Amino acid sequence: MLVLAGCSGAGRSAGQLTVGSTQATLISYDEAMQKPVVIGDATKKCREKQLSGDQVVAELDRHLDEMYHQCVVSESRRGNVPSTVTIDIAILGDGSVQGATVSPGSKRLQGCIGDIVESIRFPKFAAPRMGARYQFHTS
Repeated sequence: MLVLAGCSGAGRSAGQLTVGSTQATLISYDEAMQKPVVIGDATKKCREKQLSGDQVVAELDRHLDEMYHQCVVSESRRGNVPSTVTIDIAILGDGSVQGATVSPGSKRLQGCIGDIVESIRFPKFAAPRMGARYQFHTS
């Protein structure tokens, strides 16, 4: 049931709550990428521009100190921090985060980083959704 006239269904999912609404919670990257999205009129030649890797990295880099100080430092006191953290993110065209998976690490570390990622607003883009992977070293 994906019906929308025109080219852009940017950022809207078919009947799905997005992260940030009062009823939604952060879902995994895989769950988010399996959700249907409105793509618009597929017979038109529309360019569905996504964010560049540099744009995604720049936005996540703005929150890296926050992730490190609130999550990594706190978890390192418990003695179990992975050397590299990977974040897979599903970003909707309106710039909101639809889902993310943080790995490896404890549930506490994953939840802490996930909460920060959930609050990030990326620039808007023309495609309905895109995926991105971001990694950072904890040492």
